[in-house]
Amino acid sequence: MLLMAIDGGTTNTRIRVLKDEKIIGKAHVPVGVRNTAIAGCNKELVEGLREGVHMALASAGLTEKDLQLVVASGMLTSNVGIMEIPHISTPAGVKELAANSRLVEMPEVINVPILFIPGVKNSCPLRQDVDELEAMDIMRGEETETIGILELKKIRGPITLILPGSHTKVVRVNEHNQITCCLTTMGGEIFGTLATNTILADSVPSTLVSELDREMLLNGAAMSRKVGLTRGCFFTRIMSQFIPFDGDKRANFLLGVVLGQDIIAMKNSKACRLCWGEKIVIGGPSPLRRAIYYLLEEEMGSKADLSVLDDETVEMSTAIGARIIGLEHLNIFC
Repeated sequence: MLLMAIDGGTTNTRIRVLKDEKIIGKAHVPVGVRNTAIAGCNKELVEGLREGVHMALASAGLTEKDLQLVVASGMLTSNVGIMEIPHISTPAGVKELAANSRLVEMPEVINVPILFIPGVKNSCPLRQDVDELEAMDIMRGEETETIGILELKKIRGPITLILPGSHTKVVRVNEHNQITCCLTTMGGEIFGTLATNTILADSVPSTLVSELDREMLLNGAAMSRKVGLTRGCFFTRIMSQFIPFDGDKRANFLLGVVLGQDIIAMKNSKACRLCWGEKIVIGGPSPLRRAIYYLLEEEMGSKADLSVLDDETVEMSTAIGARIIGLEHLNIFC
């Protein structure tokens, strides 16, 4: 089967063309729902998607007519995406996601109907007010990535996945390989914004973290626990004025400050608190997945049951998850 998987994120969109389970074409476009949120309309997002679709098809030597299925996941199904699909409540696995996916014609993007996969939300507490806010959470895209990881690594829950990126996601999976809860922080997006759009841009190289420095990362996290996020971040500038560290060390320190707050959330959140005795698998892009590994290893010590996904699994997971959910949808409705 020839299938296209579109993964729309906050700042970027990835498009993969699969022949069965092999990627034969791909494209990456630097556009996401952040563009819609800022502009107030999705024109830029739609145009970027159309361009990316054509780039991916060209790289595979295919045309739209060759595709048998197009599947979209991630923030494209949000209110700032291109087709809003309501979240489904946990627990949610392949069958639940497939049954609630929606096939939509969208010729402004591609002349093939697109199957939109819904996001997932934590089962809401009985009282939906500010006092219960900390137990609530949502995801779009990571549910598809999770299904792909479970398939590629032949994993059976219970397990916890940590998926850093623009947003850090913690995803708990039960013994039936259903998602039971999630937790979100804005770690990656906040780090990027601080490093490029504040006074700290003068203290951090434009390449951000070129090479991970475990010691500086841990120093940043320790400072974050001690004095909090905003003071901890400003130490990056103080370093540039008083201590002869290079920019990469300062970038590592800043990353540690931000991700240190993510670790605090993972320890304390009612939404999806980490179980120290449970197996934890860390995905996401490099160097973020290794950074999370170092921080959790330091936090958990000998209790750690941690593993880090390889590059190929990270690259393939969302596309494979989209394929599995898409085929299950066809199985249910066709």
